[in-house]
Amino acid sequence: MAKIKVRFKCNNIAPLVNLDSEFENNSLKIGVFANNGCGKTFISRMFRLLEQPLDNSSGDASVLDTDRLITMGNNSASFVFRITNDAGAAVEDVSINIAKSIVPTIPTTNYLYHTFNQDYVDENIRALGFEHTEDVQGFILGKTNIDLTEDNKRLKGITDARLTLKNEITAKIDSFISKYVAGIANIKRLSEYSQFVSADVFLTHGDSWKSDLSKGINDYIADFDKVKSVPENLDDIAKLNRYEFPNELLSEIQSILETSYTLSRFGEEFKAEMRIKQEFVEKGLELVKTSEGRCPFCKQKMDGDALSLIDLYNEFITDEESKIIKRIQVLILMIEAKRKELSVIKSGNLVAINRYNDCKTKYIPSCEKNNLVELDVAQVDENLISIKSALERKHKDISAIVSIGECMVVLNDRINVLNDLVESNNKLIDDINWKKNSIGEENKDIRRNICKAAYNQWVEKYGKEQKQYVEYGKQEETLQKEIEKKKASQKIEKKKLVAETIKKVLDYFFSGKYSLDENTFRLVFKSQTLEKDQTKNVLSEGEKNIVAFAYYLGDTHTIIENEDDYKKLFFIIDDPISSMDFTYVYTLSGVIRDIKFIFPKLERVRHIVLTHNSDFIRILYSNNILDKVVLLKNSALYEWNDNFTVPYINHLLDIYRVARKGEKAAHTTANSIRHIIETIDKFECINSSEDSVKEFIRNNIPDDKKSYTYINDLSHGGWRTEQPPMTDDDYKEVCETIVALVERRYPNQVKYCQDNS
Repeated sequence: MAKIKVRFKCNNIAPLVNLDSEFENNSLKIGVFANNGCGKTFISRMFRLLEQPLDNSSGDASVLDTDRLITMGNNSASFVFRITNDAGAAVEDVSINIAKSIVPTIPTTNYLYHTFNQDYVDENIRALGFEHTEDVQGFILGKTNIDLTEDNKRLKGITDARLTLKNEITAKIDSFISKYVAGIANIKRLSEYSQFVSADVFLTHGDSWKSDLSKGINDYIADFDKVKSVPENLDDIAKLNRYEFPNELLSEIQSILETSYTLSRFGEEFKAEMRIKQEFVEKGLELVKTSEGRCPFCKQKMDGDALSLIDLYNEFITDEESKIIKRIQVLILMIEAKRKELSVIKSGNLVAINRYNDCKTKYIPSCEKNNLVELDVAQVDENLISIKSALERKHKDISAIVSIGECMVVLNDRINVLNDLVESNNKLIDDINWKKNSIGEENKDIRRNICKAAYNQWVEKYGKEQKQYVEYGKQEETLQKEIEKKKASQKIEKKKLVAETIKKVLDYFFSGKYSLDENTFRLVFKSQTLEKDQTKNVLSEGEKNIVAFAYYLGDTHTIIENEDDYKKLFFIIDDPISSMDFTYVYTLSGVIRDIKFIFPKLERVRHIVLTHNSDFIRILYSNNILDKVVLLKNSALYEWNDNFTVPYINHLLDIYRVARKGEKAAHTTANSIRHIIETIDKFECINSSEDSVKEFIRNNIPDDKKSYTYINDLSHGGWRTEQPPMTDDDYKEVCETIVALVERRYPNQVKYCQDNS
C-alpha cells in the first residue's frame, strides 16, 4: 500500500520550541497523544489559522491573538505542515510565519481545514450561550436540476401507509396498556416500563426484544395479586432441626453389647426380682440413710431381718452386674427418646410442608415450582428398634455377647441421608421466608415480568404488522436517500445542511432527547424548543461539549462552496471529550468513525485527532478509526505504543531522569510526581480519594516545605509566597524521594527506567 509522509515543524510555537518530525502512514487518519502542557492545542491553533485569511489592513494582530502562540521570550515563530505522496510529490506544503504585533499572512492550502478546539468553542459557541446562530447564508452549488415529483409522490404514499399502520398498532397497544398494565401500582417507576411498555419501542425492535418467560401476562397479574395480599405479620416457616445421634453413644452401646460381663453370686430369683424393682430399691436405700432406723414408708422400727435385707440390697446395687443392668436400662430409655425425636422431626416437617405449600400458593408465586420433600424416618427408626431389641436381650443376660452386625454403620448412613433432606428443605424454607420478608423485591420482579410479558404478547399478536411497518420504513429510507442524492446534485441551501447535520450528530448521543429547530436554530429538549439563553442552563457540562461538537460538524457546510470542496475537507479535532461520561466518549468515537457517512461526498476521510486522554486514543486506534498514532513529547513526535496509553510509566521516566540522570526539571515535573503518587494510592487503595492521597503523602513523603510545595502547590499551578524559590538540587531531591519510594515498593519499575533512560 502507498505510503504517505507527514511532516510537522514548529519553531517557538509556545512549548514546541523546536519540533521537526516526520512519519509515514497509509492514510491521513492520524492521532496525536500528548500529556497536558506538551503543545497539542498549539498545533490545533496553527491549523485553525489556516482556515480563513485574516484582515491585514489595520496591522492589528488582535483578531486571533497570534502573539500568544509565540514561545515566551521570543518575537517570532513558524509552523510547517507538509504531506508528500509515495512518489515524493508534495500534496500539501504550508507554512506560517508569526511575528509579534503583526497579523500573519495565511497561505493558500490544498485542503479545507476545519478545526475543533477550545478556542472554537469559546468564540463560536460559548459566546452565544451554547446556541447556534440562525444566520447561515449561502448555497452549495450542485450539478443538475432533477424533477422529483414522481419520487415525492411515491415517498408520500409509503409514508402515509407507514403512519396509518403505526397509528393502528399504537391504538391497539395503548388500549392493551390501559386495560392490563397502567393500573398496576408503581409499575411506571420501573425502568422495564419505559423499556418495554411502549408502542414506539415495539415498532422499533419487534421480536428482537422478546423475553424468555415461563408465563403469560395474565398469570403474572394473578401472581401480583397474590403478592400484594401478603399479611404484614405473617410468621416465618419454622426451620427443621437436624437429627443428631452422638457417635460416642453408639460406640458405648456397641461396646456393652459385645462385652461378656461376669455374673454376680446372687441367686437368679433375687436378680430377676431386682431387675424389676431396682429403681424402687435404689430410691428406698437413699431414704433409709436419713430415716434413723425406721422404715421410710411404714415408719416402723426395722429389726435384724430388715437390716440384713437392706445390706443385701446395698451389696447388689454396688455390684458390677447391677451397674451394667442399670446402664442398659438407661440406654433403652435413650433409644426410645431418640425414636420420639424422629417422630417430632417428621411431624414438624409435615407442618412445614403444609405451611410452605400454603405460602407459595397464596403469596409467593416465584416458589411455586419448589417443593419440600417428606422425610422418611422409617429406616432410621428400624435401626433404632434393632438396637433397642439388642439392648433388651443384653439386659436379660449380660454375660451373653449380642451382635448387631453392620447396624451401627447403616444407622449413621441413614442419619446422614435424613439430615441432607433436612438441609435441603431448610434452604427452601430460608428462601421463601426471605422472599416473604422482602416482599417488595418479589413484587418488583413480578411487575418487571408483567412489562416483559405485555411486550411478548404484542409480538405474538401484532408481530406481522410490526414487520410490515419496518419494511415500510426501509422503503421510505431507501427512497428518501435516492431523493437526497438527486437533491444533492442541485443548489442546496447551507442552512438546511447545517441543521440536518447538527440534528444527525445530536441523535447519535441523545436519541431524540435533544434536537434542533431548523427554523429558529434553537435547541429542542424533549420536543420543547428552548427559549433564548435557556440552553446554557439546561445542559450539563458534558452535554455542552457534545452540542459544541455537533455544531462544529454542522458548520462544516459553511466552508463549502461547491460539491467538490467536500473532497478537500481535513478535520482537526482537539480533545472534544471534556467532561463527558465514558459512554459519550464511545459515542463520539463512533461519530468520528462515521464522518464518511455524515458527509457522504467526502470520498476520502482525513482527520487529525489530538488528545491527552489515553482511553479515548485507545478506543480510536483499536477500532481502526485512526490508522496512525504518534506521541508528542519534549517537542518531538514518537511512534506510539501501548505503554503511552498508560501515562504513569512516562511520568516515572521523567522524574527518574531528573533524580538520577542529571536532567533539569520541567514545568510538567510537579504534575508527574503528583500523577505517580495518585496512581500508587489508587492501586493500593481501591477506593482512593483526596483524603487517602493526603494520607499517603503524609505517611510516605518527608514533611518539609519543599516536598509539600512541589507535590501539592506546584502540581496545581500554585505558589506559596513564603516559600523560597526551588533550586535544581531541590527538584532533584524531591524527585529522588519519589523514585526511592517506588523502588522500595516496586523495584522492577525503577529497573525499567534504568533500562529505558
